[in-house]
Amino acid sequence: MSKKVTIAEVAKEAGVSIATVSRVLNRRKGKIKISEETKITVQQAAKRLGYQADPFASALRTRRSGLFGAIIRDLRDPFLTKVFINMQEVACAKGMELLLGHANYDVATAGRQASIMSSLWFDGLILLGDIPGDLDVMERLLESKKPCVAVACGPRNDLPSINLDEDKGSIQALDYLYSLGHRRIACCGDPSILGVKERLLCYQDYVRERELIQEEGYYQVCSNNQMEAAHCASELMKLPHPPTAIFCGTDLIALGVINQLHRSGKRVPEDFSVIGFDDIEEDVEMFPSLTTIRQPADVIAEHAIDLILQMRNGSVENLGSTNILIQPELIIRESCCSVVEHSAALEEKENLKLQVD
Repeated sequence: MSKKVTIAEVAKEAGVSIATVSRVLNRRKGKIKISEETKITVQQAAKRLGYQADPFASALRTRRSGLFGAIIRDLRDPFLTKVFINMQEVACAKGMELLLGHANYDVATAGRQASIMSSLWFDGLILLGDIPGDLDVMERLLESKKPCVAVACGPRNDLPSINLDEDKGSIQALDYLYSLGHRRIACCGDPSILGVKERLLCYQDYVRERELIQEEGYYQVCSNNQMEAAHCASELMKLPHPPTAIFCGTDLIALGVINQLHRSGKRVPEDFSVIGFDDIEEDVEMFPSLTTIRQPADVIAEHAIDLILQMRNGSVENLGSTNILIQPELIIRESCCSVVEHSAALEEKENLKLQVD
């Protein structure tokens, strides 16, 4: 076994002090600024000698490891995964490491992972997406005194949180459909997911306040996956008076709806306008490309990492009342059209049918 290179050997190779090497390799600031030239000299010396830092020794010495954890509700959720990827990029740029745990909607798994991540070796923890029954997990984290941020878990009084303005985003989507003349608007979504629940409640309020046409079957419940969304689309097509537009609680559901409409010989947006919520990468790859409400994953990630670092450094007061609300944005693409175009498409189909008969 080769002998482990010490920080003193790196200092000798670089011709600088041990303290300077320690500051450069651990990315620590000090009263005296270290020049870029010295930083490069130290980094090259460490590389030549094959120096590898011992994060555990550093954590014991400083009570900081630079290691943070994130527990995601569901890795199959493309939006949450997108936020995590953005968080990891931001964390890396700030000299942190962010490791991922997958709860898969299971509160026991989330609790077990939270216990590990609130141990000595982790500086803090980010919860990504709400998990039903997670109050015990939250209490355990609060008892650990470790910095913790809840992202897309709903506003909280016990933990700092970062969420989208769900009502505003939902109204943006519904107002857009309304402006296109749609009065028969259906919805599909999973009310067990906190953010989606808010969107569906906003849909119900909007339909009532605008006195839209609402028939039995227009409110469809499905899990956040394309297979169940496809079933919802089939049910909507069977109705005596199908809707002209469908408001989907997530983009994943919207993609499942569009795929099923295509399989059934329907055209989007001529037969059905479809709008989603999230703005995931797949939206622009679909045909037609999906009109949606954007949740800015990069902005959410930046806030999450900044907040967890501020907490670790003790620069945030009244932690429980720190609730950051992110603003949504309507992204208009190709999956919606006006009722006039919808009616023209129906009339064209009827004329073709008459000609065939």
